[in-house]
Order: sequence, then structure tokens, then C-alpha cells
Amino acid sequence: MNTIFDAKLKVLDLSMGWAGPLVGQMFAEMGAMVIKVEDTHHFDWWRGSLSMAPAEMQPIERSAVFNTANRGKRGVTLDLASPRGIEILRRLIKVSDLLIENFSPGVMDRLGLGYDAVSAINPRMIMISMPSFGSDGPESNARGYGNTVEAMAGVTGLTGYHDGDGQHYTLSNALGDPVAGLHGVFALMVALRERERSGRGQLVELAQVETLIPFVTEGILEHQFIGKAPMIRGNRHREHAPHGLYRCGRTDDWIAIACETDVQWRSLAKALALDHLLDDKRFADAQTRKANEDALDEELSRALADTNLDESVKRLRACNVLAAPLNSAPAVMGDPQLQSREYFVPIERAVVGTHLYPGAVARMRETPLSADAPAPLLGEHNRQVFREMLAMSDEEIAELESSGVIGSSPRQYRAAS
Repeated sequence: MNTIFDAKLKVLDLSMGWAGPLVGQMFAEMGAMVIKVEDTHHFDWWRGSLSMAPAEMQPIERSAVFNTANRGKRGVTLDLASPRGIEILRRLIKVSDLLIENFSPGVMDRLGLGYDAVSAINPRMIMISMPSFGSDGPESNARGYGNTVEAMAGVTGLTGYHDGDGQHYTLSNALGDPVAGLHGVFALMVALRERERSGRGQLVELAQVETLIPFVTEGILEHQFIGKAPMIRGNRHREHAPHGLYRCGRTDDWIAIACETDVQWRSLAKALALDHLLDDKRFADAQTRKANEDALDEELSRALADTNLDESVKRLRACNVLAAPLNSAPAVMGDPQLQSREYFVPIERAVVGTHLYPGAVARMRETPLSADAPAPLLGEHNRQVFREMLAMSDEEIAELESSGVIGSSPRQYRAAS
């Protein structure tokens, strides 16, 4: 069955972490040949999340986050501090279509591979650069990652408890990375379409902080209209009530509830045997409920304290109230809806064995996405890629290995063995 690109599109992925690698992963799902380029000393830092473990455990192959964000790619290594490594990368650029990098501004130029140099090698090359804050401006040289990008974009400034002391919180999982990655995929698809028309590639710059600004649009507009910083609302809505998370039973089960209309509020009150609240003037309409939200939340918390989560969700959904369980990670894995759609995909990978991974989200009937290939081991595909793409002989590849230009184990461990 055909995929979107059928391996005809060749992508060089020099990126690390999550934002850039997610771009490469999604192109791999679409059928492109994505080559993950690393160094045996400066490999993707997400490989190193267990790097303090003994070498015999192969710790750089046990990172769940790396193994998820780099599925479907081919892995090669090149020493980019050596002229030979740069020369080989230039040869790969000549026969590829896309190049992904999320280094700090200036790194590619110092390697002699800024966009002008890349374009001179391959005029059809589309290169995406994903710095945290952009390639120019007063913060361009600042380093960052997901959480610092969130703070700079204003997301952290709106994150906190509604009844707190003004304390702000970072999100537990960096939102900046996947949002930037998705924007990168969209941008490259547009650039590929433009290349069909013009025959030439181009540089795509994507400042990660700018991809997050739309998440705080409401706060920015509110500030422009009233001249004040937006309030921290926690789980509450600016207009609707009730709106939040409530504990069910005496366990750590929680339910999310939102009422957008008076009809939904009346249905909720009846479903939870709170009919007496319907005659309470404090909760008569949306405006009074919002004004008395603390009291309303106390009433709901008491009513839900002795209920079962699943039963409460079913009861409220049956009367058209917006309600959902707050799923833990194990609960997501066992969710009947996701299981029925076979969303999680079993993937077998060397060193770590078989585990379930998130599947491709889009379901395309004619050109299905493929999310069932493992992430590469360090340098796993050196021979395959250099033979197929650069027509190297076994002798040439062996010489590169012996001279340390390529390899398949961390440099510090290779010396010990």
C-alpha cells in the first residue's frame, strides 16, 4: 500500500530533543526516508537520560522519550568536528530533500553549513532552522528548551491556581516542543509544495517561542482592552460555572465537569441529587453561579465525595453534561475507546524489547501513515545509508569506523572496550 512519499523524499535530521525530532518522526510516518545524524560523543541528549547507568546496560538505548520521538528513522553517526565528517554530511546534503536542525543560532554557520552553503551544494534543499527565540533580535543567542520557551511566550504567566498567592507553574511536560514540531511539519509541507512550482528549495526559520503565542491570545487581547494582566484562573472558565476538576469517592479519582448553559446546570443538579440548589438564588443563572463559584464548587465536591467515577461520568453524559474522567497514564493505556481503535502500537526494539507506543493520529485511507517502526540504535544504519545514498564500499566504511569518523557506541565507552 502506498504512503505519501514512498521513501522518495530524503530527510536529514540533525536535531535533538523533541521539537526537531518530532518533525522527522512525522515525515517518517508519511513514508519519507529520514536519516537521524548524530555523533558518537555529541549524540541526541534525549538518548542520555539514563547515561549514568553502567555501559554494559547500553543506557543510551533505554530512553523512552528518545525511542518514542525517533521512531521510523535510520540512524547514522558522523564526527562533525572532523573535516571528513563534514565532507560526508555535505555529500548527504547533495542527495537529500530536507534538512532539520534546532541548534543554537550560529552553529550551522560555524560548521560551514549555513543555508547559503547548503543551497550551493543542493539548490533544491529545503532547510528548517528551529531556534528557541529566532536568529535575530536581542534574545537570539539565548539557549532554551520547552519550559523556558513557554515562560517567554507567556504560557507560564497564565498557569497557576485560581486561589493561590500568585505563584506560577511550568507545565509538567514541555508544551513548547511538540507545538513547534507540528508547526515545523506544516511549514515544510508548504515549502515542498512551493518547490514543485519553483524547482528551488528555501530556508524556513521557525522561532519556537512564536509558535506558542497563539496559546495566550485571549490574555493578550484582554490586556489590550482593559490594560491589566489577565487573572490566573486555574481550572476555571472566564464565564461558565461550574467548570473544573472534582474528586470522586475517597480515592484519587477525579472528574472534569463543564456547564455552558442553564439547561446543562439543571441537568447536572438533578443527576447529582442537588435539586435544592435549583431554588438557590446564588446559582440561579450563569452570572450568579460565576459570582458564587467557591460555594458552588463546595456543593459539587460534597455531592461527588461518595460517588464512583465511572458511574458519575455515565450519569452526567446521559443528560448532556460535559464530563470526562481525569485519566492517569495507566488509565489512558487501558481506555476502552483507545483500545477499540487500536491506537497504541506494539513496537519491538533491540535492548528494550516490545512496548506500546502512540500510533499515528491521522487515519488516511489511501495513503496510511506508518508508526510501527522502532527508533534507531546509535549508528545502526551506517553501512546501509552510506552504501545506498553515497555508494561507499565496505572498505571505505571500515576505514571511517577505524578512524572514529563514524561508530555505533558512545566514544567514551568505545575506548574502554
